[in-house]
Amino acid sequence: MNTPYYYIKEKDLLFDIELLENSLKKYWGNYIMGYSVKTNSLPWLLKYLQKKGFFAEVVSDTEYDLALKLGYNDDTVIYNGPIKDKQVFFKILENEGYVNLDSNYELDWLEERYACNSKETCIGGALQKEYAVGLRVNCDISSLCPDEVLVEEDGGRFGYCYENGSLSLAIDRLKALPNVKIAGIHLHSSTQSRSVKVYAALAKMAVKLAKEYDLSLEYVDMGGGYFGGRADKPDYSHYIPAICEELAKHFKPDATKLIVEPGVSLISRASTFVTSVIDTKDVRGIRYVVTDGSRVNLNPQVTRHIYPHHFELLENIDRKYMETQWICGSTCMEYDRLFKIEKEEELVSGDKIIYDTAGGYTICLTPLFIHYFPAVYVEHMDGSLFTARKPWTNTEYMQNNFTE
Repeated sequence: MNTPYYYIKEKDLLFDIELLENSLKKYWGNYIMGYSVKTNSLPWLLKYLQKKGFFAEVVSDTEYDLALKLGYNDDTVIYNGPIKDKQVFFKILENEGYVNLDSNYELDWLEERYACNSKETCIGGALQKEYAVGLRVNCDISSLCPDEVLVEEDGGRFGYCYENGSLSLAIDRLKALPNVKIAGIHLHSSTQSRSVKVYAALAKMAVKLAKEYDLSLEYVDMGGGYFGGRADKPDYSHYIPAICEELAKHFKPDATKLIVEPGVSLISRASTFVTSVIDTKDVRGIRYVVTDGSRVNLNPQVTRHIYPHHFELLENIDRKYMETQWICGSTCMEYDRLFKIEKEEELVSGDKIIYDTAGGYTICLTPLFIHYFPAVYVEHMDGSLFTARKPWTNTEYMQNNFTE
């Protein structure tokens, strides 16, 4: 197989699926496993997870359409995000899927459809069946867990703010509608540490909100953002019991579902990115190692400086030790330097650098910059290989239609 390419091991993917499912069965029993489509929308992966019982968690009409094409039904879709399509919004609600409101215009849509003079008389026709909706809650994680490092210094921007009364106003508006039920709350968090105590604190917040606003909830959606695939970090067997311990102080498993929406934590262990050394060059005492992969394949947002990796070196090569070697990518950008190794054997053309737990997001997040999407291969349980995505060429880019 020509490098660069992403490589997914079904064995490792199945490990994390079972770890999540077994934890949910053990500690709660009534649950939904949703998969974050935005994380990695590789069609093979979405179909595989659909067969394993996962719902599709989508944040756009494009993702929704893809999910339907791959066999998901409306009642196995969770619709989140700040930008929703009105037609998709009502279609999922009418077919008993899950919709978590995030923006004020969604409240307007519901009020427009059920503009009422009273609980009994509605303007514009008879009421349809009851819509069960969820609300994404925006709460101050820094006050719940003061020592946490947030992704953004001033906190998150999604959902209805609890502290300033926006959440309360949204709840009041929904309670005024005769055929709308607040069925759930959505508590997705974003912290750099992804600690277990954040999820415990958010579960505790769910209990507080249910009591404060007298909500009889059919589900509590804890979102995603978990660690996964790393021996030095917590996993589902740590997160789920901490969440359930707090939820059990108010909710009953037979009455309230626990929804989780993992993305990268579900597939990190299974995915790697394989690159080859193309050339080496020496510039003023520094050895630069040029590879056919790139930072854009691993971290296009340039937020990381550590890349877990291992080498596959050609055999029977007489190698000298180098003081410093900079591993660089294939683009023409100076920032495309991945990591530095010191006082190690020199790398030569043909050696492979394999990035571990890589590609969870970037299989799809990779920009079409200089090079197009690399191939994706899947290693099945029996060792056979499947090409889940061929490398893009200009044929895919131009779509055979570049003239008016």
